[in-house]
Amino acid sequence: LLRYAGATLILSVSPLAGAVARLPSVLSVRIWPAADYTRVTLEHDAPLKFTHFTVENPDRLVVDIEGVEFNSVLDSLARKVTTDDPYIKLLRAGRYKPGVVRLVMELKTKVAPQVFEVKPAGEYGHRLVLDVYPLTPMQQGMLFQSLFAPEQQIAFGRQSGQLLDE
Repeated sequence: LLRYAGATLILSVSPLAGAVARLPSVLSVRIWPAADYTRVTLEHDAPLKFTHFTVENPDRLVVDIEGVEFNSVLDSLARKVTTDDPYIKLLRAGRYKPGVVRLVMELKTKVAPQVFEVKPAGEYGHRLVLDVYPLTPMQQGMLFQSLFAPEQQIAFGRQSGQLLDE
């Protein structure tokens, strides 16, 4: 009995025990549907490591977030999407594997997503932003071409930039 009590005491005061308590937490989720695009923002209390990719048939945006645990805020995602959102059909989250939460956004149409992190500002903490834009006419044409003439290997994406006047 003393052996187990000693092991418990060592674990409770070791640096490893404190590391678990310092994992980032998702604090809130906000969704703004608009005609131009839909923005999903996950506010969290520390920087996150994430990856994202898209899947077809059905169209989905998948975001894996490392080092967070699934919580009630993430569990509430599905209830935040409205039926009149022009791009998002459903948004759900779950534990993908230990230490990784997977967000899956089921889409109503093909989109050009942008996923990025914003540093704290004012009353807002760290934010992971998922912007879902419709395909531009050029992207739609390139997609059509890639589906019906795949040998041409056309790639498409969305980029933005800023011109500097020097």
